[in-house]
Amino acid sequence: MTLLRRFAGSTAFRTIAVVLVLALAWQLYLTVRAPGKIDPGLAEAVEQGEPLRVSVSLDFPPERFHSLKLQSYGHVMGVDGQRINLRSVRPESVSALAKIYWVDRVELYEDDAG
Repeated sequence: MTLLRRFAGSTAFRTIAVVLVLALAWQLYLTVRAPGKIDPGLAEAVEQGEPLRVSVSLDFPPERFHSLKLQSYGHVMGVDGQRINLRSVRPESVSALAKIYWVDRVELYEDDAG
């Protein structure tokens, strides 16, 4: 018991506890903020259960890293300004996309040609 008390009072334990609390708080923040990033029209389309075409908006011009990261959620159709357009996105992946901290908005993809 003395060893456990000594460890609990150590700087290493306090450091680990603080890092753990901060990591949990960050995940909670991302989870709470995510629904506000999803466009209402997309939220309705998710309920249908079909693969979707989505447009992911960023606050900055996307780089190669961002396109590669988003490929795990769907196939990249292209980049248009500060948007990365994806196809074949599973409905359950939409909320995961919205939880990415550098994603500003997730909307249904609208083709300008049609």
